[in-house]
Amino acid sequence: MGALRAAQFEYDNRMPPAVSESSPEERWIDDGIAELMARRDFVFERRLRPQQGVTFERFAQAVDEFVMGQLGLSGISNSVLGRLVLAARCKSSTDAAAAADEIMSVASPEAMLQEIARTLLKPFAKEGVLAQAEDAQ
Repeated sequence: MGALRAAQFEYDNRMPPAVSESSPEERWIDDGIAELMARRDFVFERRLRPQQGVTFERFAQAVDEFVMGQLGLSGISNSVLGRLVLAARCKSSTDAAAAADEIMSVASPEAMLQEIARTLLKPFAKEGVLAQAEDAQ
């Protein structure tokens, strides 16, 4: 019976799960990163204002700019772009991913892509949160 009481005491005195400490802007940016990584635009429109945000095309352009800056680094094969194109055309996702990782030349390509998206989204965060609040009304 002691084990049952101890289990009941533990259950009754559990603390609620920790509340996220992130700001509305940080949550908006995180949502935007997920959308861009899923190949979707993350745009919004405030009342009486033009559409703002980051399109997937703009994200792809920023990734391209980053990758082009990486091409001159040592350790990257001279044929990496060709291998990337050929792997994509031959529908070899494993080879394409390997070439993409090589060309990015960072420890965590996924984290770098998310950081590129974060950099693009950050200037729009405050307006984006306001747009969400307007839409909720």
